[in-house]
Amino acid sequence: MVNLSSGTRRYTPDAVFKWIMQLQFTRLGIPIQTEVEVSRLPRTIDVTLAKLSKTLQTIVRLKTGLRHVRLYNLIEFKSLNDPLTMAGLRLILGRANLYMGQNNLSVRDVTITIVCARTPRKVLRESQVDIEFESLGRGYYRSTDKLPVHIIAINELEVTPENYPFLMFASSKTKFMEFLRDVIGRDDSDDDAILTCTYFLRSDLTEEMKMPIKNRLSDEALDVIIEEIGDKILARFSTEELASRLSPEEMIRALTPEERLAGLSPEELIRALNSEQRRQLQQLLEQ
Repeated sequence: MVNLSSGTRRYTPDAVFKWIMQLQFTRLGIPIQTEVEVSRLPRTIDVTLAKLSKTLQTIVRLKTGLRHVRLYNLIEFKSLNDPLTMAGLRLILGRANLYMGQNNLSVRDVTITIVCARTPRKVLRESQVDIEFESLGRGYYRSTDKLPVHIIAINELEVTPENYPFLMFASSKTKFMEFLRDVIGRDDSDDDAILTCTYFLRSDLTEEMKMPIKNRLSDEALDVIIEEIGDKILARFSTEELASRLSPEEMIRALTPEERLAGLSPEELIRALNSEQRRQLQQLLEQ
């Protein structure tokens, strides 16, 4: 599971994309890995779906926006602030070839998919010398090489439940709001994790839909917020909303050391110490 609250990747689109992919495919019983290292250099593939049986391939094609999966599938995500370029495309192809070489794979068994927050028009129009793409329908493009590269342009996708995990990253405000209204109107609890991440990842665009979203979030979805996304998000909820869902132990862990000590008498403070802490305090007093 991708930890959204870890390190410098907190709340970044890349981290949320990997987390939502993990959630989606785990629910379908599909084996998935994220940040798959392909060499000793710091080069990773964002997401891999590997060793999919024919049955699992059918499930993925029917229930997700990945209609073209094979036995091994490599997925890269390009966010609004990290658009796909020809240089980036070559790097992705290089990592894919490293992965295939290390795992002794045939091109017949592998797909490369690049999910783009906005349509990479320059790559699609100006890459004809290196690689040629053909359109497969709204938002779907495929290269004509023996090892096909599939590009999913999120802004062009149809607004359907299968595309929700991609649409939450749409760079087009019009497309994003169309997706948001659709997912709220569907009133399906299976969409709560997507709605939760969308609410906090795209707070600038979800403000006008704040109350409908919060009314949709179940206790389970809020537990995901508390457990996976971190304490920064908790500030968006009132004390009463959190108190109804957090145990006393969880509330204590959320306090700073200063907040924990505030209002405690010396006797209460000493009683709160464990035996090792009392021993250390005794040593300090003796000094």
